[in-house]
Amino acid sequence: MFIGSISLAVVALILIGICVWQYKKLKTLQLQLKELLQETSAQTSDKTQTLAEDMNFKTDTNLIITFANDALCQSLGFKKEELIGKSVFGTLMEDNESIKSNVLGYTNKILKKTKIVNNEILLRDAKDNTLIMQCHQRPILNEILECTGISFICKNVSSAKEMQSKLLELSERDILTQALNQETFLASLEKDFNRAKRYNQNFALLVVETKDLCKFINQGISFERGDKFIKAIYDLCVEKAPKNCIIGRFEKTKFGLILNDYSREKTATLAQEIYETSKPIIKKLGVDTYNAQMLILSYTECKGFTDTYDNMLERIKRHIKNALKQHHYGVITSENDKKNNHLSYFYKKEQ
Repeated sequence: MFIGSISLAVVALILIGICVWQYKKLKTLQLQLKELLQETSAQTSDKTQTLAEDMNFKTDTNLIITFANDALCQSLGFKKEELIGKSVFGTLMEDNESIKSNVLGYTNKILKKTKIVNNEILLRDAKDNTLIMQCHQRPILNEILECTGISFICKNVSSAKEMQSKLLELSERDILTQALNQETFLASLEKDFNRAKRYNQNFALLVVETKDLCKFINQGISFERGDKFIKAIYDLCVEKAPKNCIIGRFEKTKFGLILNDYSREKTATLAQEIYETSKPIIKKLGVDTYNAQMLILSYTECKGFTDTYDNMLERIKRHIKNALKQHHYGVITSENDKKNNHLSYFYKKEQ
């Protein structure tokens, strides 16, 4: 009798569990059906949306294309027979493991959980160009709400993304020279310094100070000539610096060169080359030989594990400040180079 009561209780618990599970599934399906009905209603009522705006294709559960509308074919340059019956991979999407893994990751959510997903997808056109698409992906349900495929409704946002990227780049650049602006440059300097310190790699910073020459040209010649001078010095730094060098303008008159994996000796040589090459360029702007030498190039390196980004930056600013006070022009560096005079070059303007 007792065993029979336990059996009935177990059966009752199982039935209750099944009822709860079925109830939750029913509520989920009701919610999904409601969303799909609202979506269908919205699309039907929206008379302003054109085929050119909506590129639509559908797939079965194995991502084989079952439908492609005219807008998609016209925009991407495909014929319908080139798409229908074929996998999305190798046609609308690139056929590689990375993309497959990414696409299957979010399409499985649609197929298994009948969820609606909105994200960006990289689609290819007939000429193999990659386009960024903003896609609305929803499950295709049959009469008993079982998922039989996926509907993709896409808009091409490549131009918007490109414009956004250009605006971001412009916001990070100095308007006059196109060098990195102060905020972006200093952020890059800190990031690269910390990386070099972490991996114990060579790292140097070279700064070209143009303050006295800017003042001389702006006050003695013209502001227009002063702008040409600043642009000419930036172009020279770009020409002489290694390809992986990051160049920025900060504190109005300073150009900084971030030199990853650069030794102190190589930095000294680069500084001297920029300084010597700058003189004829500056003279072409109408500056006499005497004043054409009023540039200061200061450099320093990462001094081991105890050094910090702030110390490095302040160290090189201090070198430049002292040089400006004493009218020392040319290539300068930290006090450590007093032990290695062959690395330092000095020019003192005659009084």
